[in-house]
Amino acid sequence: MKTRNLTQLFWEYELSEQELQDCLNKNDPSEPLTVSLYRRILLSTPNWYDVLRLLSTEQLRTALSEKVISTIHSKALQERFRFAASRLFPDR
Repeated sequence: MKTRNLTQLFWEYELSEQELQDCLNKNDPSEPLTVSLYRRILLSTPNWYDVLRLLSTEQLRTALSEKVISTIHSKALQERFRFAASRLFPDR
């Protein structure tokens, strides 16, 4: 993520910007912090084009994975993100 301060998404934790950036760079969906970070990015970035600009293709693929989407409470938002994933990554 390039332009947004990641610590703003995790204000309630004592994690440095570098720790959060390292987590994104690892892009490991089995890591709970990674899943939480992607969920927060999806839910707190109002403009979809900002999400596309902020995440690399592989990070976006992980962010739109079922592992992340299933952690979102709103079924309507889950469906929206699944729809976006199906359009952006039809091979999945």
